Amino acid sequence: MAKRRLPQTSARSKPAASQANASPPIPTFELQFLESQAEAEIVAPTEGSRAGTVATTEAGEGGQDETNSALVENFDGIDWARLPDFIKPLARSKRPKSWIFQYGYRVVERHATSRIWFVCKYCHVHKTIDAGRGGLFNITQATTSAATHLSQPKPGHNLTKDGPKLAQRARGQLSLRQAFDAGLDVQQNTANAFGNFDVEGFRTATVMWLVNRNHPLSELTTPDFREMMRFANPEAEAALWVSNTSVSTFVMRLFRSIRPQVIDTLSGSVSKIHVSFDGWTTKGGKRGFFGVVAHFADAAGIIRDLPIDLPELAGAHTGEAIAKAISTTLSAYGITSDRLGYFVLDNATNNDTAIAALAREYEFESAHRRLRCSCHTLNLIGQAIIFGTNKDAYGNTQEQYNTEEQYMREWRKDGPIGVLVDVINYIKTPQQYELFRGYQRLANNNLPAEGRLKVLEPVKPVVTRWNSYYAAFERATKLQAAYNLYAEHHINRVILEDAHAAQRNNKRPDAPNWMRSTGLRAADWAVIAEYQDCLEPLKYATKRLEGRSKDGKYGAIYEVIPVFEYVLSKLEARARPFEHVDFNAHAEAPEDHLNVNLRAAWSKANDYYNKLDDSPAYYAAVCLHPYYKNYCDVAWADKADWLTSANASFQQLWAAYKPQRARQRYTTAPTATMTERPVIGMVWSGLV
Repeated sequence: MAKRRLPQTSARSKPAASQANASPPIPTFELQFLESQAEAEIVAPTEGSRAGTVATTEAGEGGQDETNSALVENFDGIDWARLPDFIKPLARSKRPKSWIFQYGYRVVERHATSRIWFVCKYCHVHKTIDAGRGGLFNITQATTSAATHLSQPKPGHNLTKDGPKLAQRARGQLSLRQAFDAGLDVQQNTANAFGNFDVEGFRTATVMWLVNRNHPLSELTTPDFREMMRFANPEAEAALWVSNTSVSTFVMRLFRSIRPQVIDTLSGSVSKIHVSFDGWTTKGGKRGFFGVVAHFADAAGIIRDLPIDLPELAGAHTGEAIAKAISTTLSAYGITSDRLGYFVLDNATNNDTAIAALAREYEFESAHRRLRCSCHTLNLIGQAIIFGTNKDAYGNTQEQYNTEEQYMREWRKDGPIGVLVDVINYIKTPQQYELFRGYQRLANNNLPAEGRLKVLEPVKPVVTRWNSYYAAFERATKLQAAYNLYAEHHINRVILEDAHAAQRNNKRPDAPNWMRSTGLRAADWAVIAEYQDCLEPLKYATKRLEGRSKDGKYGAIYEVIPVFEYVLSKLEARARPFEHVDFNAHAEAPEDHLNVNLRAAWSKANDYYNKLDDSPAYYAAVCLHPYYKNYCDVAWADKADWLTSANASFQQLWAAYKPQRARQRYTTAPTATMTERPVIGMVWSGLV
């Protein structure tokens, strides 16, 4: 039978062992079992238990039993109500306790008493466990996790088996807290000067860095980041959050605390509050948001561009859904109908629907307040030069249109532009980039020293990126020799592979069409240069209108009409030489692709130029500018009906801004006041 140790009742008790009789054991604790036996049946310990008896006897004779002390369970300070899933162990440990239990409790699960847990006393008392921030560890198999937790350099911890430890820092530096913990004598004025770490200020600065630099919220909880903060200042590391949820909560709390300041700034604007918004979808398309920006002149007359909201838009991005989201934002920031100015948006049709819905709610003329992102429009004109499809641009009969359209599709795919774009896009792996760089170096070797070029990366054209095709063509013409060598390399490689396949009666290997072409010849590069020249005015126009107009130019609304006039005139000048050309006259007649594309681009530009008439703001902005005030009179001198219509819209707009009070009679010539000067009054009312 197994031997059992008699529980000790005092430090001087003499332990003994008992041999159980042959009768079935009664399922009770040791003491109850032994007390139920006759005294004569308690026999002397066997030889196997002698060592344990001697050790215990010596301890009993010498004073406090060390084994007994190591087995004592201490639950002082524990609040069982906050640990509803745990209870005391049913029996004391059979082995000496780990050092970790000097700083915590050993508990077991109520419904699985074999599962043992460690409760950090400091975390329990300070309710860190209740907040879900650690301090509770499963130690059924090992106590490593609990020991690691206790060793963390933070308040109430920083502990080892040998007691509190003092963290070593580079070059012997100590934080103020570490100095106190080490028992160093720090003078009062020194402690006051370096103490009182601003936790709230540090957290705010950290979150602003996180948001402004577009870092993930999890950045603050990564071990490397926390180690860096701990090295700089343990107080800073201790001030950081330990969960992403806490960071998110603080960010939103900070946003809510700042919003009243934003509302106050908007209420103090001296202009109308204009609004721009656009959609943005997360990677993978799981969530869609709308960025909302307010544009206004503040109390000091400084133009401000202030992002005010990023509402999530679930479901289809219909015009009505967009309008509802924007209306909610306007209401939250106190932007009422009398304060609301213009909307600057891209050319998506759902934006037209959204403005129409907002116009019904805020009672304004939708076409008057709907302005368009001019650079987005210029990009559409550029796309028309490369990809345009306009029936009128072909100048053929309806029967010939389908044939012409098919020819144009083939030209765009296999012509010089299509081949160059395919070659550029093929350079997309480290091997191809290195190969292209090698051919640049080879091409440079054939140039004189003063004409050699720096090794450059190819510019990839992207349809939605402004001027990217112009930039791609510009870089390609500069690196023409390298592109020719690169294309020739792949063309020759495919020729050999096709020959080997033919010898073996195998199928030809897959390869892009341009690798089975003649590459780019001198005439092809001349075509590319022509298209680059056609796109160049759009680049200048975009640069003129893409700024924020902080210093009165680049992006100001009064530049829109002059810039469109410039673009249209450039397109007309480029197309004029083709007016009387018969492209079918003979085999040597020039190809008509450039003429077709220029006409398509001009048509696109003219359509959007006509849309400027929908809002009188464009014309009014030009007329109210001291430098441009006579521009339209000169540019439209032969278009009297344009001027008549534009002036009528201008007067209608001015009537909405004109002061309604009666004019005062003066006996002498008065000095014009702001409200009596239409130009100044409209400027300060937020029109321009």
